[in-house]
Amino acid sequence: MKSIFDLDEFKPYANRWRGRGQELARRKGYYDGSIYQRVRDGLGWLSPRLYRGIKPLYLPLARAVDVDAGIVPGDWSWPEDAPDAWQVARDVLFDDSNWVTRGVLYVHYGAVFGVSGLRVADLREMGQVQLCPVSPEFFMLVEKGQYDETPGLAFWLEHRQGAEGRVEYAEVITPESIRTFVDGEPEGIDGREPEYPNELGEVPFVEVRHVETGAALGESTYHKAIPLLDEVNEMASFVADVIKKNADPQWIAFGVEPSELERGDNVWFAPHGSDIKPVVPNLDIEGVLAFLQEIRRNVEGALPELAFEELRSKDQIATATIELQLLELVLKIKRVRPNYDQGLIEAMRMAGRAGAGMGLGEIAALDDDALGLDDQRPVLPVSRLDEIRAEEAELALEIQRRLASGEGLTATATGGAE
Repeated sequence: MKSIFDLDEFKPYANRWRGRGQELARRKGYYDGSIYQRVRDGLGWLSPRLYRGIKPLYLPLARAVDVDAGIVPGDWSWPEDAPDAWQVARDVLFDDSNWVTRGVLYVHYGAVFGVSGLRVADLREMGQVQLCPVSPEFFMLVEKGQYDETPGLAFWLEHRQGAEGRVEYAEVITPESIRTFVDGEPEGIDGREPEYPNELGEVPFVEVRHVETGAALGESTYHKAIPLLDEVNEMASFVADVIKKNADPQWIAFGVEPSELERGDNVWFAPHGSDIKPVVPNLDIEGVLAFLQEIRRNVEGALPELAFEELRSKDQIATATIELQLLELVLKIKRVRPNYDQGLIEAMRMAGRAGAGMGLGEIAALDDDALGLDDQRPVLPVSRLDEIRAEEAELALEIQRRLASGEGLTATATGGAE
């Protein structure tokens, strides 16, 4: 199968694409457990017993990803003073994009890979603009310059099932044009020419990092647990190597001469009173299982998202109390959420510009420099009772402020309702 990166024009980006893909595949391997596949296959007769201890190690990672995907959005709520036009425009955009089911992928991809993306799809033939969460496995952005991170070029690459087998489908997108390739050769798709104008006039992707560290791919939800999991991988690899090396072990015969031994299909026959034993290492299987249990506890300790486990047995806990017990998680989400907020705002503004160009007046309202989400929305869900308590506390503080300033006394003296 040929690739666009075999073409001289795109060879300078080949190493960057491959390096990105390898690291993303490695991170995904921890999420789905496939990173242990080779080890499991090499454990031989010990596989059923040891793999039962290894498999639970990556299950908490998926749970932590689900928690992040559930609480990072915070309903993508607007500030209280947001114009109604923003809400109308976003409702139209989200409905056309099926955001209620697909929108969760925006944070999900970031939690798994450390980086996520949104693509603004210009579907003018349908009279729509769509906002599509996209996996970083399939796209790569190239900045305009060393000091300008604005995307000047985007690669989209995936493998599809063609009439004669799997093919590489690729797009190369600039602000001016979109080019499509199949197996490295220019080819039109869906009745379009292999190259056509980019009606948006900009690269229609936004990329965000889950945890911003300055690294190109950021950090995933479970990044800090990876070194612990690597220790398990090394241990399992060691056990697998021992098993492989001793698949055909040396044997020692006690109290017998070589001429007295007879070998059947798969057994040795020796005279009465003699003994034959294989020379194999003594594997401490119980010690290995205890090591896996310790690693599992440490992995769970490295994931603040799993702190909810400690609260399962408790009912009717005030939000303030929960936030104290889940402080590490709250701080993490407050660090992560602004990345996604900024990415979504950039994508919605881009969708607004696309809508304006297509004559979609409702969506065009999103092309507003003041557009922004509520950066004070709570991290954890707030119960109705806690809302009432907060409102009562705010009212009490307001009354005290007015009394202290004399406003309340004046109002009372004049028959006011203060």
